[in-house]
Amino acid sequence: MKIKEVLKHYFSEPSIWLYIIIASILGWYTFQQGYIQQYWYLFIILIIVAPFYEWVAHKYLLHDLIGNVFSIEKQDGVKIGDKIFVDVLDKQQEVEIMSITDDKMEVGYGKAKNSKFYRDFMDRLHIGHHENPNDIKLIFAPYYVALLLFLKFFLLVLLLTFNIGMALTFTFATVLYYLHYEWMHLAHHIPGYEHLFPWSKNLKKAHLFHHYRNENYWWGITNIAGDMILGTYPNYKDVKLSKTVMNINHKPKKKKTKI
Repeated sequence: MKIKEVLKHYFSEPSIWLYIIIASILGWYTFQQGYIQQYWYLFIILIIVAPFYEWVAHKYLLHDLIGNVFSIEKQDGVKIGDKIFVDVLDKQQEVEIMSITDDKMEVGYGKAKNSKFYRDFMDRLHIGHHENPNDIKLIFAPYYVALLLFLKFFLLVLLLTFNIGMALTFTFATVLYYLHYEWMHLAHHIPGYEHLFPWSKNLKKAHLFHHYRNENYWWGITNIAGDMILGTYPNYKDVKLSKTVMNINHKPKKKKTKI
Protein backbone atom coordinates (compact mmCIF):
# COMPACT_ATOMS: atom_id res chain seq x y z
CA MET A 1 0.00 0.00 0.00
CA LYS A 2 1.15 3.53 -0.80
CA ILE A 3 0.47 4.64 2.79
CA LYS A 4 3.51 2.58 3.80
CA GLU A 5 5.63 4.53 1.33
CA VAL A 6 4.42 7.84 2.77
CA LEU A 7 5.10 6.64 6.32
CA LYS A 8 8.56 5.39 5.34
CA HIS A 9 9.62 8.69 3.82
CA TYR A 10 7.96 10.78 6.53
CA PHE A 11 9.63 9.06 9.45
CA SER A 12 12.94 8.71 7.60
CA GLU A 13 13.26 12.49 7.55
CA PRO A 14 15.38 13.63 10.57
CA SER A 15 13.65 17.01 10.80
CA ILE A 16 10.31 15.29 11.44
CA TRP A 17 11.73 13.67 14.55
CA LEU A 18 13.08 17.03 15.67
CA TYR A 19 9.59 18.56 15.37
CA ILE A 20 8.05 15.58 17.20
CA ILE A 21 10.49 16.07 20.08
CA ILE A 22 9.73 19.81 20.22
CA ALA A 23 5.99 19.14 20.08
CA SER A 24 6.25 16.53 22.85
CA ILE A 25 8.14 18.89 25.14
CA LEU A 26 5.84 21.82 24.46
CA GLY A 27 2.74 19.63 24.76
CA TRP A 28 3.82 18.16 28.09
CA TYR A 29 4.83 21.53 29.56
CA THR A 30 1.77 23.49 28.39
CA PHE A 31 -0.55 20.75 29.65
CA GLN A 32 1.22 20.51 33.00
CA GLN A 33 0.98 24.28 33.43
CA GLY A 34 -2.69 24.30 32.46
CA TYR A 35 -2.07 26.51 29.43
CA ILE A 36 -3.76 24.18 26.94
CA GLN A 37 -6.86 23.90 29.12
CA GLN A 38 -7.00 27.70 29.43
CA TYR A 39 -6.07 28.72 25.91
CA TRP A 40 -7.54 25.85 23.87
CA TYR A 41 -9.20 28.32 21.51
CA LEU A 42 -5.79 29.22 20.07
CA PHE A 43 -5.87 25.91 18.21
CA ILE A 44 -9.07 27.02 16.47
CA ILE A 45 -7.54 30.39 15.63
CA LEU A 46 -4.53 28.65 14.08
CA ILE A 47 -6.76 26.40 11.98
CA ILE A 48 -8.55 29.49 10.64
CA VAL A 49 -5.40 31.52 10.02
CA ALA A 50 -3.16 28.75 8.60
CA PRO A 51 -4.66 28.51 5.07
CA PHE A 52 -4.18 32.22 4.52
CA TYR A 53 -0.66 32.21 5.96
CA GLU A 54 0.13 29.28 3.63
CA TRP A 55 -1.26 31.24 0.68
CA VAL A 56 0.72 34.40 1.42
CA ALA A 57 3.98 32.60 2.26
CA HIS A 58 3.76 30.34 -0.78
CA LYS A 59 2.90 33.11 -3.22
CA TYR A 60 5.10 35.95 -1.97
CA LEU A 61 8.01 34.19 -0.25
CA LEU A 62 8.52 30.78 -1.83
CA HIS A 63 7.77 32.05 -5.35
CA ASP A 64 9.66 35.31 -5.02
CA LEU A 65 11.53 36.06 -8.26
CA ILE A 66 15.00 36.60 -6.85
CA GLY A 67 16.88 36.83 -10.15
CA ASN A 68 19.67 34.81 -11.70
CA VAL A 69 23.37 34.73 -12.51
CA PHE A 70 24.55 32.98 -15.67
CA SER A 71 27.27 32.99 -18.31
CA ILE A 72 27.08 34.28 -21.87
CA GLU A 73 29.60 34.74 -24.64
CA LYS A 74 32.00 37.64 -24.17
CA GLN A 75 31.10 40.86 -25.97
CA ASP A 76 33.60 43.44 -27.16
CA GLY A 77 33.66 46.95 -25.73
CA VAL A 78 32.08 46.18 -22.37
CA LYS A 79 33.48 46.12 -18.85
CA ILE A 80 32.50 44.86 -15.40
CA GLY A 81 29.58 46.88 -14.03
CA ASP A 82 28.13 47.72 -17.44
CA LYS A 83 24.49 46.88 -18.09
CA ILE A 84 23.34 45.23 -21.28
CA PHE A 85 20.21 43.51 -22.56
CA VAL A 86 20.12 39.77 -23.25
CA ASP A 87 17.42 37.27 -24.15
CA VAL A 88 15.97 35.49 -21.11
CA LEU A 89 12.99 33.22 -21.74
CA ASP A 90 12.08 34.94 -25.00
CA LYS A 91 12.22 38.46 -23.60
CA GLN A 92 14.82 41.18 -23.26
CA GLN A 93 16.26 41.35 -19.74
CA GLU A 94 18.64 44.01 -18.47
CA VAL A 95 21.64 42.39 -16.76
CA GLU A 96 24.81 43.63 -15.11
CA ILE A 97 28.20 42.31 -16.16
CA MET A 98 29.73 40.81 -13.03
CA SER A 99 32.93 39.20 -14.35
CA ILE A 100 34.75 38.68 -17.64
CA THR A 101 37.05 35.87 -18.73
CA ASP A 102 38.75 35.17 -22.06
CA ASP A 103 35.60 34.01 -23.82
CA LYS A 104 32.76 34.28 -21.28
CA MET A 105 30.99 36.91 -19.20
CA GLU A 106 29.05 36.27 -16.02
CA VAL A 107 25.94 38.43 -15.87
CA GLY A 108 23.21 38.78 -13.30
CA TYR A 109 19.97 40.51 -12.44
CA GLY A 110 17.52 40.68 -9.58
CA LYS A 111 17.86 41.16 -5.83
CA ALA A 112 20.01 38.03 -5.40
CA LYS A 113 22.54 38.63 -8.16
CA ASN A 114 25.25 39.51 -5.61
CA SER A 115 24.42 36.75 -3.13
CA LYS A 116 25.16 33.15 -4.05
CA PHE A 117 24.15 32.18 -0.51
CA TYR A 118 20.66 33.62 -1.02
CA ARG A 119 20.30 32.01 -4.45
CA ASP A 120 21.37 28.63 -3.10
CA PHE A 121 19.06 29.05 -0.10
CA MET A 122 16.01 29.81 -2.26
CA ASP A 123 16.92 26.97 -4.59
CA ARG A 124 16.92 24.55 -1.65
CA LEU A 125 13.85 26.12 -0.08
CA HIS A 126 11.49 25.87 -3.03
CA ILE A 127 12.89 26.60 -6.49
CA GLY A 128 14.57 23.21 -6.75
CA HIS A 129 11.36 21.54 -5.59
CA HIS A 130 9.53 22.90 -8.63
CA GLU A 131 12.30 21.72 -10.94
CA ASN A 132 12.14 18.22 -9.43
CA PRO A 133 8.71 17.90 -7.75
CA ASN A 134 9.08 14.26 -6.69
CA ASP A 135 12.60 14.48 -5.27
CA ILE A 136 11.91 13.48 -1.67
CA LYS A 137 14.87 15.45 -0.32
CA LEU A 138 13.44 18.66 -1.77
CA ILE A 139 9.87 18.10 -0.51
CA PHE A 140 10.80 18.72 3.13
CA ALA A 141 11.79 22.28 3.98
CA PRO A 142 15.16 22.80 5.71
CA TYR A 143 14.78 22.30 9.46
CA TYR A 144 16.14 25.76 10.29
CA VAL A 145 13.32 27.36 8.27
CA ALA A 146 10.76 25.54 10.42
CA LEU A 147 12.58 26.46 13.64
CA LEU A 148 12.52 30.13 12.60
CA LEU A 149 8.80 29.78 11.89
CA PHE A 150 8.17 28.43 15.39
CA LEU A 151 10.27 31.18 16.94
CA LYS A 152 8.53 33.85 14.85
CA PHE A 153 5.06 32.84 16.03
CA PHE A 154 6.22 32.50 19.64
CA LEU A 155 7.62 36.04 19.61
CA LEU A 156 4.64 37.44 17.71
CA VAL A 157 2.07 36.10 20.17
CA LEU A 158 4.27 37.09 23.12
CA LEU A 159 4.59 40.66 21.83
CA LEU A 160 0.85 40.88 21.16
CA THR A 161 -0.32 39.40 24.46
CA PHE A 162 2.62 39.65 26.90
CA ASN A 163 1.44 36.20 28.01
CA ILE A 164 4.02 33.40 28.01
CA GLY A 165 1.32 30.75 28.37
CA MET A 166 -0.51 31.91 25.26
CA ALA A 167 2.76 32.19 23.32
CA LEU A 168 3.84 28.65 24.24
CA THR A 169 0.40 27.19 23.53
CA PHE A 170 0.21 28.83 20.10
CA THR A 171 3.74 27.64 19.33
CA PHE A 172 2.76 24.10 20.31
CA ALA A 173 -0.21 24.34 17.94
CA THR A 174 2.10 25.67 15.22
CA VAL A 175 4.48 22.72 15.54
CA LEU A 176 1.57 20.27 15.33
CA TYR A 177 0.26 22.10 12.28
CA TYR A 178 3.68 21.99 10.65
CA LEU A 179 3.93 18.24 11.18
CA HIS A 180 0.57 17.97 9.42
CA TYR A 181 1.78 20.31 6.67
CA GLU A 182 4.85 18.18 5.95
CA TRP A 183 2.74 15.01 5.91
CA MET A 184 0.23 16.47 3.47
CA HIS A 185 2.90 17.90 1.20
CA LEU A 186 4.78 14.61 1.09
CA ALA A 187 1.58 12.65 0.41
CA HIS A 188 0.71 14.99 -2.46
CA HIS A 189 3.95 13.97 -4.16
CA ILE A 190 3.82 10.21 -3.70
CA PRO A 191 2.55 8.87 -7.05
CA GLY A 192 -0.48 6.64 -6.66
CA TYR A 193 -1.20 7.56 -3.05
CA GLU A 194 -4.79 8.63 -2.42
CA HIS A 195 -5.77 10.68 0.62
CA LEU A 196 -8.48 9.29 2.86
CA PHE A 197 -10.99 12.12 2.51
CA PRO A 198 -12.61 13.64 -0.61
CA TRP A 199 -11.50 17.19 0.30
CA SER A 200 -7.88 16.09 0.66
CA LYS A 201 -8.03 14.16 -2.63
CA ASN A 202 -9.15 17.37 -4.34
CA LEU A 203 -6.35 19.20 -2.57
CA LYS A 204 -3.77 16.80 -3.97
CA LYS A 205 -5.14 17.28 -7.48
CA ALA A 206 -4.93 21.05 -7.03
CA HIS A 207 -1.35 20.83 -5.77
CA LEU A 208 -0.33 18.75 -8.76
CA PHE A 209 -1.97 21.33 -11.04
CA HIS A 210 0.21 23.91 -9.28
CA HIS A 211 3.30 21.86 -10.14
CA TYR A 212 2.46 20.63 -13.61
CA ARG A 213 -0.03 23.09 -15.11
CA ASN A 214 0.44 26.61 -13.75
CA GLU A 215 2.46 27.79 -10.75
CA ASN A 216 0.33 30.92 -10.31
CA TYR A 217 -2.70 29.10 -8.91
CA TRP A 218 -3.59 26.52 -6.26
CA TRP A 219 -1.28 27.77 -3.51
CA GLY A 220 -2.76 25.79 -0.62
CA ILE A 221 -0.97 22.74 0.76
CA THR A 222 -3.22 21.64 3.64
CA ASN A 223 -6.39 23.56 2.83
CA ILE A 224 -8.05 25.14 -0.21
CA ALA A 225 -9.83 27.87 1.80
CA GLY A 226 -7.20 30.49 0.98
CA ASP A 227 -7.40 29.72 -2.73
CA MET A 228 -11.19 29.66 -2.76
CA ILE A 229 -11.57 32.98 -0.96
CA LEU A 230 -8.68 34.77 -2.69
CA GLY A 231 -9.60 33.64 -6.17
CA THR A 232 -6.79 31.25 -7.07
CA TYR A 233 -8.78 28.02 -7.36
CA PRO A 234 -10.01 28.03 -10.97
CA ASN A 235 -11.19 25.11 -13.02
CA TYR A 236 -7.96 23.65 -14.35
CA LYS A 237 -9.45 23.49 -17.85
CA ASP A 238 -9.62 27.29 -17.87
CA VAL A 239 -5.93 27.69 -17.05
CA LYS A 240 -3.26 27.56 -19.73
CA LEU A 241 -0.12 25.50 -19.31
CA SER A 242 2.62 27.76 -17.96
CA LYS A 243 6.01 27.72 -19.66
CA THR A 244 7.66 28.33 -16.28
CA VAL A 245 5.68 25.89 -14.14
CA MET A 246 8.91 23.96 -13.46
CA ASN A 247 11.10 27.04 -13.63
CA ILE A 248 9.56 29.41 -11.09
CA ASN A 249 12.59 31.69 -10.84
CA HIS A 250 12.63 32.03 -14.64
CA LYS A 251 16.15 30.71 -15.12
CA PRO A 252 17.53 31.29 -18.62
CA LYS A 253 17.37 28.32 -20.93
CA LYS A 254 20.70 26.61 -21.41
CA LYS A 255 21.73 26.59 -25.04
CA LYS A 256 22.41 23.15 -26.43
CA THR A 257 25.97 22.53 -27.51
CA LYS A 258 26.27 21.77 -31.20
CA ILE A 259 28.18 18.61 -32.08
